[in-house]
Amino acid sequence: MMQLQWDGDGLIPGGVSEPEIVDSYLLRDGRVVGLSDHETRFAESLPEVDPVEFLVAVREALPTTGEWFPRVEWGAGELGVAIRPAPSLRDSSMLWLSDLVDPRRVPAIKGPDLKVLTHLRRIAMDYHCDDCLLIDLDGVVLEAANAAVVFWEDPATVILPARRVLPSITVQQTLPLWEAAGITVVHRDVRQLNLAAWCGSSLHGWTPVTHWGRGAGKIKAAPAPPVEGWNKALWAKQSEKV
Repeated sequence: MMQLQWDGDGLIPGGVSEPEIVDSYLLRDGRVVGLSDHETRFAESLPEVDPVEFLVAVREALPTTGEWFPRVEWGAGELGVAIRPAPSLRDSSMLWLSDLVDPRRVPAIKGPDLKVLTHLRRIAMDYHCDDCLLIDLDGVVLEAANAAVVFWEDPATVILPARRVLPSITVQQTLPLWEAAGITVVHRDVRQLNLAAWCGSSLHGWTPVTHWGRGAGKIKAAPAPPVEGWNKALWAKQSEKV
């Protein structure tokens, strides 16, 4: 991993010691799905900071071969980027249900709740699941700790959360593809886990949810529509060069 810090003129060795706002994405052979949207989400989350020159410098510093998982960071007035090798990617997801109500303080910004979300994901992994499902006080499914969650009412109707969640770049980039394919998109509260579901993240892309975990047990999820074609379309039509 290489950590670089913005000094106002360029990137120098160093890093952000306590990141408060972050954004990350899969970099594959010099391309990123929805890179401009990632940069916009990061920039709009910052408190009165203009990161344009920093983000240009980040693009110039990113590798153009191989798979990487860079993370842009801001904390205590400092900007930086951690250029990390991409971890192994998964092609399905098992989501664990915590007994806790969604503990986030700032759900629409990526970073302020990073520690608690990392903690929840580690608990999920202790129970042999991939991520933790976040549910609000009313029992409504919101998203996962590190990913969006969408449900399929039928093969032509996808259900997105009706309540406030982190703006998902994966969802944003897939919406025009769904529209072009005639998929109906609705926003609705989902409280039961009897529908087919996808998990979507900038790292793993879309993965079908195969199991729901509760405690040490698991129940099989409803069979989900195939994701492979949509993931290929994201890279073919929605990716940008760095």
